[in-house]
Parts: sequence; C-alpha cells; structure tokens
Amino acid sequence: MTVHSVSNPAGLEVELLSHGALRRLMFGPALMLNLFPGNELEGGPANIWLRRRDAGGDWRVAPLLGPRSPLSVHADEDAFEMRGEWDGLALRLQLRLAASEPVLFWHLQAANVRDTPCEIAPVLVQDVGLADYGAARTNEFYVSHYIDLQPLRHPGHGALLAARQNQAQAGKHPWLLAGSLRRAESFATDASQVWGHAAREGGLPPGLLNGLPGQRLQHEHAMVALQDGALPLAPGERTATGFFLALQAHHPEASSDADLACLPTLLALPEAQPSNMLDAPGLAPATSLFASAPMLASRDFSDEDLATYVPGERRHEEWQGGQRLSFFTGEATHVVLRAKELRVQRPHGHILRSGDHLVPDEGALTSTCWMGGVFHSMLTQGHVSINRLLSTQRSLLGLFCTAGLRLFVQPQVSDWLLLGLPSAFEIQPQLCRWLYAFDAGVIEVVASAGAAPDAMALSVRVLRGRALRLRASFNLAVGGDDGAAPVKPVWEHSGSRLRITPPESSELAERFPGGGLVIEAPGISIVGDDGRLFDDGVSRGEPLVCLDFSPAQAFSLTLRGELIATAPPPVQPLTLPHWQHPVLAQLSDILPWYVHNALVHYLSPRGLEQYSGGGWGTRDVCQGPLEMLLALGQTAPVRDLLLRVFSNQNPDGDWPQWFMFFEREAKIRAGDSHGDIVFWPLLGLAQYLIASGDAGLLDEVLPFHRGEPASLVAHVEQALALIRQRVVPGTGLAAYWHGDWNDSLQPADPALRERLCSAWTVTLHHQMLHTLATAFTQIGRAHDAAALTAEAMGVRAEFQRLLVQDDVVAGYALFPEQGERELWIHPRDTRTGLRYSLLPMMHAVIDELFTPEQAAIQAALIEQHLKGPDGARLFDAPLPYRGGPSQLFQRAETSTFFGREIGIMYMHAHLRYAQMLAQLGHAEAFLEALTLAHPIALTDRVPSASRRQANCYYSSSDAAFPDRYVAQAEYGRALAGEVALDGGWRIYSSGPGIALGLVINSLLGLRLEQGALVIDPVMPAVLDGLNVQLTLADLRFELTYRVSSRGHGVERVRDEAGAELPATRRAHAYRMGALALARPVPGSLSRLTIEIG
Repeated sequence: MTVHSVSNPAGLEVELLSHGALRRLMFGPALMLNLFPGNELEGGPANIWLRRRDAGGDWRVAPLLGPRSPLSVHADEDAFEMRGEWDGLALRLQLRLAASEPVLFWHLQAANVRDTPCEIAPVLVQDVGLADYGAARTNEFYVSHYIDLQPLRHPGHGALLAARQNQAQAGKHPWLLAGSLRRAESFATDASQVWGHAAREGGLPPGLLNGLPGQRLQHEHAMVALQDGALPLAPGERTATGFFLALQAHHPEASSDADLACLPTLLALPEAQPSNMLDAPGLAPATSLFASAPMLASRDFSDEDLATYVPGERRHEEWQGGQRLSFFTGEATHVVLRAKELRVQRPHGHILRSGDHLVPDEGALTSTCWMGGVFHSMLTQGHVSINRLLSTQRSLLGLFCTAGLRLFVQPQVSDWLLLGLPSAFEIQPQLCRWLYAFDAGVIEVVASAGAAPDAMALSVRVLRGRALRLRASFNLAVGGDDGAAPVKPVWEHSGSRLRITPPESSELAERFPGGGLVIEAPGISIVGDDGRLFDDGVSRGEPLVCLDFSPAQAFSLTLRGELIATAPPPVQPLTLPHWQHPVLAQLSDILPWYVHNALVHYLSPRGLEQYSGGGWGTRDVCQGPLEMLLALGQTAPVRDLLLRVFSNQNPDGDWPQWFMFFEREAKIRAGDSHGDIVFWPLLGLAQYLIASGDAGLLDEVLPFHRGEPASLVAHVEQALALIRQRVVPGTGLAAYWHGDWNDSLQPADPALRERLCSAWTVTLHHQMLHTLATAFTQIGRAHDAAALTAEAMGVRAEFQRLLVQDDVVAGYALFPEQGERELWIHPRDTRTGLRYSLLPMMHAVIDELFTPEQAAIQAALIEQHLKGPDGARLFDAPLPYRGGPSQLFQRAETSTFFGREIGIMYMHAHLRYAQMLAQLGHAEAFLEALTLAHPIALTDRVPSASRRQANCYYSSSDAAFPDRYVAQAEYGRALAGEVALDGGWRIYSSGPGIALGLVINSLLGLRLEQGALVIDPVMPAVLDGLNVQLTLADLRFELTYRVSSRGHGVERVRDEAGAELPATRRAHAYRMGALALARPVPGSLSRLTIEIG
C-alpha cells in the first residue's frame, strides 16, 4: 500500500493512496475524521465529484480522486494535486493544509477547452467519523448514531454543515465544519442520500446525477456532502472554486448559527487560495478489477426459471406492483428475488455457523454471507470478532466490494465480470445459494457450513451455458485491522492446497503460533497477490490472495480454520414443535430462524449490523439462550452456561456488563455494570434449579474473576450480600448504579447512581428473590428459601410504597439527599416530560407485584398510551434531544439516530409485553403480539412497515423520521401509521430465544420441571382443534387443544383413552392457574388432549 501523507503542525494528517483517494484523515495519533478507510483497490467514499452538463443536457459525473479518476496524481513531500482532462474540461485539484490550524482546503480549477458552453457543479463528499480510530473500526453504524449533523446557512457561502461527535472522545467532543469556497446550493448528511441502492447494481450515485436533496438525514452513514451551484463556463473560460474542512478539537455546546462566526477567519487563511502548480511528474492511477469490472447483469427470474431452479411449493409469497419479491419453500428455506434486494433498506444477509452443538466450541467457524455477492465474509474461528480470517462487509449501501470472498467470472470471450446482485438468493440455516441468470446462461454459487466444526465450503456451477473462467479474491484479515492493515499475506501453495498464515507480530500470530487458514480448491491454475487484480499486475500491498481456476463447468473450495485444534462438543440437534394450522402458518415458518438467530446470539455472538462483539452480555445470555434451552428441555447446556457465567463473577459479588466466555480472552471484559446485572445470573440459576432439580450444582467449586475459588452457593451468597448493600439510602430499593435494561439511559450525572432507582430493576429484584426461594424450596433448602421469601415481601412493600402513585408505577424515582422523592416518567413527572414507562408496568404484572385491579389499570394504560401499529413502545414519547449535550441520560440525549432503543420500539420489550398479555390471559392480544414480532408478511399486518428481510429477527422497529427533532415534533404520526416503520438491527439479540420460549411455555403452554409437567396454554378459540407434535428433552408429545372462548385456564388434561389425568392446580394472582401433572417417563410418547376454558 502506497500512502502519501500531507500534514501540518496543528496535528492534521491526510493519508492519500496511490490513486489520490483518501485513506485516512487523522487528527493527532488516534482521532479519525473520516469513517471508512479507503483502499488501493477501490478508494473510499470520500471524494470530490464533478458534475458537468451541456446546455439543456443531463448531468454527467466523475470522481476526481481514486482509481476511477480521469486525472493523474502529482505529489511531492507535503504537497498533492491531481491534473488532467475530462469531458472537455482541463482540471486541477489541489489539497492545501493550513499552516497552523487543523483546516484543509480542496481547490478546484477548471477550464472549458471545447467550443461549446457547459455548466459544472463540484460536490464535496466526505464521510465523517470524528472518533478514535479503534472505535470507528469497531462499528461505523454505531459511530454514525452519535454524530450530530447540523445544516447552517450563510448569506454568501450558502449551505454549510457542522458535524459534532456527541460521544466524548478522550473527554472531548470533536467538531467539523464543511463549507464551499464559492456557494453551496444543496447538501446531504448521510451516504444513503448520495448512493441510494445504486451501488448494489454497480451504478453511479443518483444523488450526484440528480442533485443532493438539501435535507438532513441522521442515519447510519454519517457524511457531509456539499453541492455547489451550477457554474456556467463559456468556451475557453476558466473558474476556481473549492471546499474546506475545519476541525475544532472540542466543541462542548451544540452546533448553531453562532458557529458561522469563525468563517471570516477561516477564509482569511493564506491556504484558502490555491498555490502555484506543483512541479512533480504525473502518475495515472492504476485500475483494479474492483474499480473497472462491471457487475454481471443478472436478470429477473421468470416463472419458468423459478420452476426449474427453485421447484416446490411457495408459501407466504410477497408481491409488490405485480412483481414477486420473496417466498418460503421446503423446510426452513427462504428465497429472495432480485427485485426485493433493490427495495429494502438493509440488504439481505445471513450468518453461517459450523457444527451442531449447544455449548460454546472454540474450534467452530462463523461466516457472514450477503445477497450482493459476498460469499463468505468476517470468517472467524473461535472468538467471532477477534479471530478474523476474512474481512467484514461494513456498509449497508455496498460502498465497498473488496470485503471477504468475492468472485469474478469470464464467460466465453467477455471481460471479467464481478458477481454481485443475483436473480435469486436462497437461504437455509446452514446454507446460502445465489442464482445468476444472464444472457449467456445461469450460474449457481453455494456457500455452506456443515457439521464439521472447522470448515466452510463454496461451490460454483454453470447450470446453463458454457464453461467459464473463475477468479476468487480473498480479502484476508489475518494481519489485523479487519483487512485494512497494509500487510501482505504469507502463504504456502501445494497442488490444490493453499495455507495462509498470519504475518509475524500480528495479533493472530501471537495468539495462535503456527495457526492459519487453509483453502482447499481443486483446479487452481494461478495463486497470486493483489497484483492479479490491477491492470499493471503490480501489487499495492493490500492483504489479498487471488485464485485463478482453469475454465470449467464446476468449481469447489473449502475454507478450513487452523487457528485452534479442539475436540468438537457432542452433537445436540434441536427439535421444534410442528403443527398444521392456517392461523399459525407464519409462526411455524419463523421458528427455524428464531432458533438459528438465538444460537448465533448464544454461540457466535454477533449480528449483521452488530458485527463487533464475541462475548456474552451478562443480562442477555441469562435471558434468550437460557430461556430457549429450558423451554426445549435442554438442561445440560444451561448448566454449562451457568458455570461459565458464575466463573466470571467479580470477587465483590457483581458481574461485568459483558465478558468473553472462552478462557483465552478471559481478561477482556467490561469494567462496570448496570444496577440490574447482578440479579440475572441468580434468576437464571433459580430457573435452572426448578427445571432440573440439580442441587449438586451449588456444590461446584468455581473461581471468581481474579479471586479465590469457592462453591457456587458461596458465589450466590456473595451476590446477595452485594444486593442487600446496594440500595438507595433510606429505602429497600435497588440503586440505579450505571443504568438498567435500557442501555440508552445511563445517568449523565454520576451522583444519580446511588440516588436514582429504576422501578423495572426493582421488579427484577423481586422476581429473582421469589424464584430463587421457589427453587431452594424444591431442592430442600427451606431455611434459605424462607429468608428469601421474606426479602421478596419487603421489596414488594417498598415497591408499592415508593414507586406506585395513583395506581401507576413510575419509570424511575429520585431520592435526593434533601427534599422529597421525584417520580420520573409518571403522570406526576415534571422533569422528563414523559408519563408512562413500559418496562416496570408490564414486568410488575408478570411478576405479580400488582393487585388484580392495578394490573388491569397498567394493561389499559399501555394499550392507550404505549401501543403503536408495530407493537408496544418503551415510553409514551421520545426523550428530548438538544443537539447532543446531555442533562439526565447519556445515549438517550446524545444519539442522533431515531432507531434502536432511541426509537423506543424495541422488540425485546415488546416480547415481554406479549408475556404480560399471556400472564393476564388475554389470548387474542397475546397471539397478535407474537405475530407482530416476526417479519413474515409484516406489511399485511402493519401497512406502514417498510419492506425487509423476512426470515430474521429485528431488534427494533424504527420510525423513519429524518432526525430527532422531527421525531419529537411528529411522533404521533408514527403511532397513527403515517410514517414508515423500518426494521432495525438484525439477529444479535436475546429476543429470538425469548420468542421461542413464549411459543412453547405460553402459547402451547408446556413447561418441564423436576418431577412435573406444567401446562398453562394461552390461545384464542380460533385455534380450537390444533394438533401439535413436540419434543422436550427426551419426551415426545402429541397434543390436541380444545379451546373455548376464554382462551386460558386449563380445565383438564386427558390421555389418549380419554381419561382425565390427575393434576394439581397452581396459584395465580390474576386468573386460573396452571395444572401440574406428573412428569412422563423418560423416552415416552404422551398423547394428550388439553381442554382450555
């Protein structure tokens, strides 16, 4: 990698690649101003584009930097410019840095060398990170969520854009001002406004062809883009224009018009004028296949194509405008057609996970596949973030094509073509299949993960047409920085086997001496480095390996991880409930994907958007994975899970917010935790003991993190001691500490940790005590159980006394040292502006902390104030946003993106709302809530929902407001269904496991305990006659449900002969309770009829 650096004494450094594209824009050693580092193969999103048109003609565009630039590079020490001609224009683009200020200028000089007039309009396009380099590389979407982009208007220079990083970087809030040296007439603040979906087809950015929109959008690709007004150029006429970027290291206040006061000083800098032409030889940029090769032009599948290449029935077909978009077929198979990929905001993707086990396996491989021709990416072995073998696809817009494993094909005598958008994309839990129909035939690509834990496969076949040449490009991440580090790969090639090893001194080489990645591929003709991709054949030092294959009809390769050699854990396949019922057909088809997503979250913890990670959130792993496994009767892996969790307990009794669950990374963990975290492992332990009766677990001797080993019961006692200590002074209520379930509500004032109380955390406190008491009673620890029961009664009394007023529970309560308590997020609240908080309202119902009358009130208030077309919402309105500075809470007041928790429709919470409905016996509403949580045919149920991938879990439903200010002012429109509802981040969540647990425990109503089968279904009368086949642990069930109008409360259970089985009625605070039957004999088949009132 050839990097030309231009810097100044103020600490600004511009790293430019050999073709002139920006690699990094740095301030000091760590702060990166851009968001995406560029690379030699395709440049990056930052650029100066030139728009040109003849009189009455359409705009044509060209990038002036990078491998597609028509200009040549001229560079010398701290000087850089590009010169040349394009479309009748003689052009000179010069970079100048201010001598003593962190300011840079782009100067553009243009001359019309034709004999006809034209118009030009330069455009600055600059992605914005303003973050520590490591933070930006961890997740660009997350960084974008906290960049405030403020349009400003100047009477002379038109539109300017101010970008403020709202999350402190080394205690400061970096700030960037972008402006035109002439006059900008329009702007954009997110790359999606510039590129749209054009890159998915290899097209030019529509925002440049048609003009920037001139509207703020705060989304996930933060950008400052400024478009100059059209400038006429007569034949022979010359003009000069340009742009500037000015950094302020710390901008404590929100951006405002007052920031324009710095403009005269900036424009008075000597560097605001172009300097003399640089006397340095020019170098024409080399072109790579990623910059020059067009995408293979796939066509839409016809009905005949579908019948030939995707035969079988089609369920839940999705149509729009007379065009088929997607469908389900076969067993756990989802098919997406080309037309849908061009309609969805988030591209279709899938995570493959090798092996078939239910406990963590450090030898397992994980890979992410994308419909747009990314056949394997972020390939990892063991830790799914640190141990990267192939690089990660980082943009939802397709801004980069090099990541991961990409394929070029050469059919017949054509030039190389990049396989990108296919005609159809088929997804199965362990397989992805791409089908490319084009003029010369049909190509199939299959990526798969099998039962072998250390291998992934790829195959390419020509299904129709002649043999073709194939070139595979592997962007390796073994050298670090996810494939962006300028480190050439090291490999050994022998026959069909290629072994790649991490470079010396790289992190992977130090972690795994002698480890590597093996590619086994029959038919390799040439192995080369990145030089195989450049037109001059010269390597630029990018970490790529290219494999050329001899012409053939079929190709195959296997990717094998050799970082870690471990014996795989035992195979433990899961069996899902099966039924045939039209009302539950969609729910039946989402269940395999819930299981897949839940196992990814548990065993390969990352998502499509949340690709960093690799550890367990203490709260998360004790919910989704634990609840799913217990619901399916899989107690052995839960035991393993709990042993890992308790082995990571701090000596003081608390847990970190998150930790790494493989011993190799045990030192990597959070330094603090929210106030609710300490309760989750105890609750999970209690639930496991009730299900298993495994009293011996308490005698297991486990380490504390950096502490002496002790029995698990001693770990429990240490946690309980901390809980008793960590209460709000003068009360028995759990203190807030660093936050609660809602990660966006971390306190801005550290003093709130001890004086603020989350009512939801108090409900969790009670639930833990009550459940642990029940568990201890069942395993014979009656004395301990009695003490815990007494504590639970005390917490309940304090809850009612201090957190409930006018029969409504507050979200939070502040207990100042002086003065009366303050109820926050309550009808009497005068501080936050909000009145109702979903979490404590519904969880207090679930845990039976309310009287029946109070529970009914909460349910009615939720229905009235917290329901939207897409489900239950966290609050009755968004928290206020004031440009970034926070007053009460950190992320809730600093995030600029109205999505995830900030958008206040979080699916995890909605699923708990569904659980509350089941607790109350509201059968119709419960089933409706379950169906709102999955995306199959969602637009039929929620007309305002946007199109989205239909076979994965979405962690949130995000009202598509352009920014926080509009969301605040027009939030009611989202509730009224007048604003599009976008799908949020995918897969990585405890939600899929919770959802599966609700289906088994609450809808079907079965729960296994030691010695008991507990039956308590909640289902509407429309499901009368439902037949279900189900396996829990080693028990098989064939169930028939007889449902009357009430929809809850089992009257009796009969065996296959019609005899009523003996059962014990369980107590319930709000309705008829469950029936507890004797647990069936291991290995038996039970044919039962369940009669519901």
